[in-house]
Amino acid sequence: MGKNLIHVYSDVGTRDISLVHLLNALKTFTPKFQVKEINGASICSPGALHSTALLCFGGGYDRGYLQSLGESGCAVIREYIENGGKYLGLCAGAYFASDHCEFDKDGQLEVCGPRLIKLFEGDAVGSYRPGFKYNSEEGSWAISITCAVPSLKPKTMKTYLNGGCFFRTSKWTRSKALYCYEGTNDAAIIASRMGKGWGILSGVHFEYDLNLLLSQSPTQRTKEVVGQLQADEENRLQLFQTLVSALLTSDADYIDQLSSE
Repeated sequence: MGKNLIHVYSDVGTRDISLVHLLNALKTFTPKFQVKEINGASICSPGALHSTALLCFGGGYDRGYLQSLGESGCAVIREYIENGGKYLGLCAGAYFASDHCEFDKDGQLEVCGPRLIKLFEGDAVGSYRPGFKYNSEEGSWAISITCAVPSLKPKTMKTYLNGGCFFRTSKWTRSKALYCYEGTNDAAIIASRMGKGWGILSGVHFEYDLNLLLSQSPTQRTKEVVGQLQADEENRLQLFQTLVSALLTSDADYIDQLSSE
């Protein structure tokens, strides 16, 4: 029996605005799958991820994810991936699945320390742009990313950043950059393999719908950022569909050359 569920974490640490965008995008582009929210206690229960084709963690604050899941819940997720599961981590969900979180180091919002899933063998370092504020779009940016894999489209585009990271490591055997921040080698979106499974981690929010964002936060800053992103809205939709479709198929080219250990 095939796996037909896409589970989206919704519990301590989740930001409601980000959750709405992620659920909306998944329901739009994965009509053959059931998209359901799942809390920390359910993830920790035996067999909860047995029918899960894709496990998603979106924006928020990853210390909340750690609080909700603890060591045992993180071990469940790690085992799920190692046994063939797929993981999508966006912004906080990317920090959470890395080996080490380094957020606002030496700043007022500093959150630094090891993480437990370790899908990515390296540091998730942010915020990539200054001015981040929790539960606000006032520190958001329209930022350009450039394709690092020839087969991917679009080749370049602007996308939404709000506290997101870049990925830093000396161990790229299990991971590869899919997109980098324009003009740099700083990885913005990566694919990482672990055991029989793999995932995509992103510092940028390619799931955010611009019209929805404006309705949620009709501030001058949001209007300015959305104005800079509008020309790439079709590219954003293409990117989301491409990457999520890859996660839901068994023949993803992105991880063929990556080590599983």
